[in-house]
Amino acid sequence: MKGHLVWAVVWAGMIYAGYLLTDHLAAPPPVVRSVVQGQQEIVVPVSRDGHYYLDGAVNGVPLRFIVDTGASYVSVGAGFARKAGLRDGIPSYFTTANGPAEGRVVKNQSVRAESFEISGLSVAVMPGQAGEGLLGQNFLRHFEVSQSAATLRLRMRGDGHD
Repeated sequence: MKGHLVWAVVWAGMIYAGYLLTDHLAAPPPVVRSVVQGQQEIVVPVSRDGHYYLDGAVNGVPLRFIVDTGASYVSVGAGFARKAGLRDGIPSYFTTANGPAEGRVVKNQSVRAESFEISGLSVAVMPGQAGEGLLGQNFLRHFEVSQSAATLRLRMRGDGHD
């Protein structure tokens, strides 16, 4: 009986070690901030799942974003929208990767991704969206965006606007 207990503890330890290793490997690589030719720049390494993630906020409420160059708007789920005070809005229809969707657009919001913040943006609230927000073109158009060697670079345009 004592031998079975020892093996159970060994297996439990191995499973826990595997969990810690998987958790560590799944963590996204760090974003690097720098100043290049007088302009602030962030370099975002591709994550293991092939996406680019940025920590940010909408109206000061923290949210993790997936950079989505195919999205027209910054978009969030309904649960997050309640926390961030995104009320009312204009009922809208969207064409998404998962097909047509109903939602609403809330104007004049503040969106931050890492150290970059843009005010006065419209944010799409998508009832079916959960988890991360999407960082869409209405935010990204304020930056020079380039992708190469498994990294995405965002550099604020010279005057901070289009």
